[in-house]
Amino acid sequence: QRWAPGAEAGETVAGGKGKGDALCQLFNPVDVVIDSAGALLIADRDNHRIQRWVPGAAAGETVAGGKGKGDALNQLACPFGLVIDSTGALLIAD
Repeated sequence: QRWAPGAEAGETVAGGKGKGDALCQLFNPVDVVIDSAGALLIADRDNHRIQRWVPGAAAGETVAGGKGKGDALNQLACPFGLVIDSTGALLIAD
């Protein structure tokens, strides 16, 4: 959720459709960073993926992982931290 300074309630900007693995759902999100375009990158821990949500979107897109839990180069296993480096590359603590 996004909470504006002084707000009495938050606004859901990603997820909000209950736990699950659909593109409009998250399952234990644990970290978020904002990319240069203003999109949220979310470590969706129990779906073993990173979701990117552009402002106003009804669903996210998977940008890393999402191929089941594992240690292959196209898989993640409970990602829990994100950083965007000076080149714009996404670094994932997995």
